[in-house]
Amino acid sequence: MTNKRQPPEGGREESLSTESSEDGGGPSRRDFLKGSAAVGAVALGVGAGAIGAASAGIPTPRLHRDGNLIKDPDGNTVTLRGVNIADPKRINVTSQARGKDAVQVIDMLTDASNGWYPRMIRVPVQPVDIGEYEPGSGPPVPAFDQTQLESYLTNHLDEVVQRCAERGVYCVIDYHRHRDVQWAEGQDGPVNTALQDEVDMFWDTVAPRYAEDTHVLYEVYNEPTEPGMWGDPTTTQWVADVWQLWLEMAQPWVDTIRSHADNLILMGSPSWTQSPEGALVEEFDGEDIAYTYHIYPGHNSSQNQNWEDASNNGEGVAGVYEQAPLFVTEFGWEENGGQYIGGTDEFGDAFLDFLEKSPAIHWTAWIADPVWRPVMFDRPFADNANDSVGDPYNGTVPEACSDLPCEWSLTTGSGHMGDDVKNALEQYRNDGIPGEGTATGTPTPTDTDTDTPTDTDTPTDTDTPTDTDTDTPTDTDTPTDTPAADALVVDDYDGDPGWSSHRNDLGEWCGAGSFENGGGETSNGALVLEYDNGGWFQEQINQSVTDYSTLVFSVSGANGGEESEILFDMGGVRTMLANVTDDSIETSTSDVTVDLDSAGVDRSSSSISVRLNFWQGGSSTLEIDEIRLE
Repeated sequence: MTNKRQPPEGGREESLSTESSEDGGGPSRRDFLKGSAAVGAVALGVGAGAIGAASAGIPTPRLHRDGNLIKDPDGNTVTLRGVNIADPKRINVTSQARGKDAVQVIDMLTDASNGWYPRMIRVPVQPVDIGEYEPGSGPPVPAFDQTQLESYLTNHLDEVVQRCAERGVYCVIDYHRHRDVQWAEGQDGPVNTALQDEVDMFWDTVAPRYAEDTHVLYEVYNEPTEPGMWGDPTTTQWVADVWQLWLEMAQPWVDTIRSHADNLILMGSPSWTQSPEGALVEEFDGEDIAYTYHIYPGHNSSQNQNWEDASNNGEGVAGVYEQAPLFVTEFGWEENGGQYIGGTDEFGDAFLDFLEKSPAIHWTAWIADPVWRPVMFDRPFADNANDSVGDPYNGTVPEACSDLPCEWSLTTGSGHMGDDVKNALEQYRNDGIPGEGTATGTPTPTDTDTDTPTDTDTPTDTDTPTDTDTDTPTDTDTPTDTPAADALVVDDYDGDPGWSSHRNDLGEWCGAGSFENGGGETSNGALVLEYDNGGWFQEQINQSVTDYSTLVFSVSGANGGEESEILFDMGGVRTMLANVTDDSIETSTSDVTVDLDSAGVDRSSSSISVRLNFWQGGSSTLEIDEIRLE
């Protein structure tokens, strides 16, 4: 989940599904989907509650890591596939609007009579819900106390964990933090010790509680955000250094869990868990540790349909699954979903095929819910079945379902993921099951790094599909210089398109985050970014710019001289802005130009972007009137 998109809560949201009578493990996935399309009318509804329905359960013995594979106690290779649900407390306290409580959701998703065959269900446990903060907010650190955590576990998580065991499905307990908090002050540290203490307290309580539950896996931290790994750590030293800092931050959590429990551990990575290839540099210390990966259609790697190349903004996996198990615990798509989650079956088909290239890759689609996005269901019982189900902690929740449970409908068709995910789960229902070991593993590799391209072109930020920034007017100067007639305007911040739409004048993605004023604010035709040793900004161009020689920022700064505080990142060049321009940012609007050839920018890349990083220790306000190429 994920500042990544902007629905109400920590998720992304919406989709539908059909049933298929195909037997698992036989035809290719594409053949299977073609076959299932022919019977698409079989079952769009998923039943009101599936209470007492036949479970699609499998044995759930304790799993362990063997090289790059996950195996059961008998040595059979296990490959787990499944879905995410919403935070169980959030489901429960909004059940009258959602139409089900958390246990009823588990029952529905494991109902074999309706064609459901997940082998793993990921359960996001959100600090915002433990501490009862406003949905969509990034709670303070610490977000809760011991009493609140115990109450959450007793009243909401315990029953979900137990129900997963009863239904024969593995349960991933995911500590689901991601919004509005950095895990370290900057690329050189120090780490956020307050956050470190919060997460340690969580696992010191949770790890022993479910230590004897063999079906439970622990995902330690959903999405560490900034400082990010915007490149390939196997070829770029500063990226490898960020990974080393992450090891310093998160190793104590691993140690805490291991002091209590032997459950399989899943570890995320900086950059919203898009850089699992950090494990190729150095793995966490401990036994039975796997790594996680989150990706959505709007990311560069997805647009290129290349999820291997980590040089592309650090978004590829660099074949890390050849060394360690890889759990893709978030992916999904929803046509016209906006920002990162907006996508179609063109992404979905290709990515589901990628997920099946190795038995070392496991997955849970985001998300089996009708509210968090991208949704796999809708709510036909609701008069206004949009994403809003109220604020259960500070407001009211609308009543759309007075007699639980109410029916959810699976989303289907091009641009909706529900049917694709459900069909894939049914197709592979007999593949890689504990005690069966039907998946054929790859040989256990020796510890060797994976070679990947060296330059990290076009860093794109991955805020993973959750928070949407609100534009607030602020006074700004108007540029005085007139651009050349043949200039390529990247963004002029005139409100068309609006900054909050995350589209620039080229129709490409743009965004910002971690500023004092959130994701930036537009006013009087300028973008205002207030920074205090923090913030990222990006404009995607996504086309060759070989016909242009100069990048122009029409910009002003509150103090002047801000070019010495801003890191410039474009076309394989990552350095201080002052190093690539002879101009200075003035207190009134003027042009700051970058000679692209002299700076060494690769102008031929079809996925080029402009990225600015503000974690260099400075504090000021920047007003950008226009970015263009001449």
